[in-house]
Amino acid sequence: MRKLVVCMLAMVLCLITLADCFADENEIGILTQFSVTAEELNEKQVAFFSAVPFTGFRFFDTLSDLVNALESGTIGAIETDENVAGFLLAQRDGLARYNPDNIPKYEVSFCMLLREDEDELCGLLSRTIQDLEEDGTLDALRNNFIVDVIAGKEPEAVEPEQFQDAGTIKVALTGDRPPMDYFSAEGKAIGFNTALVAEIAKRIRMNVEFIPVDSGARAIALASGETDVIFWSQIGNFKDWKKADTGDQPENTIVTEPYMKSTLCYIVREDSSLVKKPIQ
Repeated sequence: MRKLVVCMLAMVLCLITLADCFADENEIGILTQFSVTAEELNEKQVAFFSAVPFTGFRFFDTLSDLVNALESGTIGAIETDENVAGFLLAQRDGLARYNPDNIPKYEVSFCMLLREDEDELCGLLSRTIQDLEEDGTLDALRNNFIVDVIAGKEPEAVEPEQFQDAGTIKVALTGDRPPMDYFSAEGKAIGFNTALVAEIAKRIRMNVEFIPVDSGARAIALASGETDVIFWSQIGNFKDWKKADTGDQPENTIVTEPYMKSTLCYIVREDSSLVKKPIQ
């Protein structure tokens, strides 16, 4: 019995040692991307890493895994957008923003990604997004489903209207971008993106079906026809979004007009040794 206990303790110590070998608090955690590897991303960001105390990126399949890695010290920071950052900071203690002046300020535009043979649907979605922008509906949705949620007000899940004898748009949701895209404790699809799609579908009189999809499997789900639309973000210039960086966009896909603008930011632990004084 004693030998068994000793062996088990030795195995635990080995596992802890191996975990430490793979932990690097100088790495930045990011959700898995399906069109670029961590190595390729690291090669692209050589100039970025020369300006900050990080050594590379590490991918995680879910937001939960990503946050757990930060809180356990496996990674040193999370790269995300201002919306998700605001949500995480409001929901979890012990986290802080890290926005030093020497980090480039990357802009992000959010849009929808479709197969290129769906150009008619893409155009219809784009025109409706523009209408929502012009009549103030987009601002109202942002306030209700992003600003208010970060402030602690939880809106009810939006149930898309059903239209008899109408087509159905299958929209992928990962649940990894709260308050834009996530699931309630009861498993209902909620967030800004669901409310946006429901409003668009009502205006074009089409039905909507939300399909749960892992973040890294979105491209496969789109290409296979399992879904018709996935949510997408591009790095670019808001004044001319068509000049955005599309280097990681999957082949044979097209994007809608952007419906949201934000900036990239970084989340660290409040006690992080990587920063002297995180900016709140």
